Amino acid sequence: MGRLKPGERLIEEKIAEELQVSRSPIRESIRMLEKDGLLFVNGSAGVTVVEPSIEDYQYLYECRVEMEPLAAFYSAERRTNEQLETIRTSLLQMGKISETNSLKKAHDANVNFHEAIIMATGNKFLVTMLTALRGVNSFYRKSILEEYPLHMEHAIIEHQRIFQAIVDQDAEAAKRLMKAHIESDYILFMEFCSKV
Repeated sequence: MGRLKPGERLIEEKIAEELQVSRSPIRESIRMLEKDGLLFVNGSAGVTVVEPSIEDYQYLYECRVEMEPLAAFYSAERRTNEQLETIRTSLLQMGKISETNSLKKAHDANVNFHEAIIMATGNKFLVTMLTALRGVNSFYRKSILEEYPLHMEHAIIEHQRIFQAIVDQDAEAAKRLMKAHIESDYILFMEFCSKV
């Protein structure tokens, strides 16, 4: 996945030099990553990669287990054919990527699947709230994939079931299946945390 580790300090000048760009785009990127919850900017201490605590993940789960099933519910009710195709494409990408064992690509395809469902709700407030969770959620998903790479196969099966419920416009099934998916991921993540 990424080269930067949680808690690592970033130095603008060094990044600009490595990427051979001016510091302006680096500053803009830092601002955007801070907004996404991936970086912490502290004037005198500089910029560090966020290091979420177990409590952060528990709070994230509390939000996701309620909001993402709601997104699946409204996605099933409101999705357009075009949005359905976007969800289908991300699901197909996951299947292809699982064969190559690329963690970064698997993570990105997983994010795309969930975000396509969220966008299909047509609810700008739900989209905004779930987008705000993206940063910590990224660490969470990455930890699961790194520790349990074979979990992707299980996740794909769960995603296929969620997708079929959305295709069938069975909002209650989509909601129930998404909730079970989020709960399954969280249980796996807490097992991982108990080992470290």
